[in-house]
Amino acid sequence: MITRLFARRLFLLWVFSLVPFVNTCAQYHHKSESEIAALTPAQRVDEYANEQAFHKYDVLDQQRALISKYILRDGLRALPRMVEIIDEYDPTRESGRIDHRGERFDAMWMLLSDLDRAAVRLRASPEGLKAMDALARAIDRMRAAGYGKKDQHEWAEHGRFDSAVTALDDTKGIDDTDEAIRDTLWVKYKLKMSDKDLLAFSNFLIARDPGYPAWSETYDIKDYSRVNAAGNPAQVYIMKESDRFYEAYLQFKKQRL
Repeated sequence: MITRLFARRLFLLWVFSLVPFVNTCAQYHHKSESEIAALTPAQRVDEYANEQAFHKYDVLDQQRALISKYILRDGLRALPRMVEIIDEYDPTRESGRIDHRGERFDAMWMLLSDLDRAAVRLRASPEGLKAMDALARAIDRMRAAGYGKKDQHEWAEHGRFDSAVTALDDTKGIDDTDEAIRDTLWVKYKLKMSDKDLLAFSNFLIARDPGYPAWSETYDIKDYSRVNAAGNPAQVYIMKESDRFYEAYLQFKKQRL
């Protein structure tokens, strides 16, 4: 599933990383799947961080997806190490600008987003809230370093900052999974949901099962019920197991009566 944040992530990494390619692959070698499976959750997080630090320019590299598959299974157990890596990144200090700490931080906001949209909503647990707080502190440190201002073109100052803010905002409210649920309810059942209702439904699902993002895989379709001025249909993702979300929605509506 190429989500809104994931597509933005790829675009920004490409735009703000248009520099001569430096072959740093010799510093980090891929582990086999059996080796990754044998690691602890914390070690897998480090593997993901290293993959971003040393192989981020190789867009065809599938190793990141392989590591992510196991981290999604780790779920909340991966968060303590992720918080440590996030806390290590401080662009207001020289130490925060070396040792690939920026790239390792990038890997962590990516992972937090992936966990939130594909495994378990972070705001539903103390561990998840700690991770969100760590990301918020890192964003504050970036602001203190002067990041996030208009007319900035460096990846760290603009792309990294904006992406981290987007990732945090999604964990607090509506994320890509929620958008897919809304599109599913429209395409399959012709039910419209406002942002306010979608957030309320997301909170309802969290109370019922924080792991609802893992209820179903998604697939993309062209929605011809929504056509733009050029005559092109909306491109949306919907849930394969749509009935489960529909039944939950009916319970949600009954509760609100």
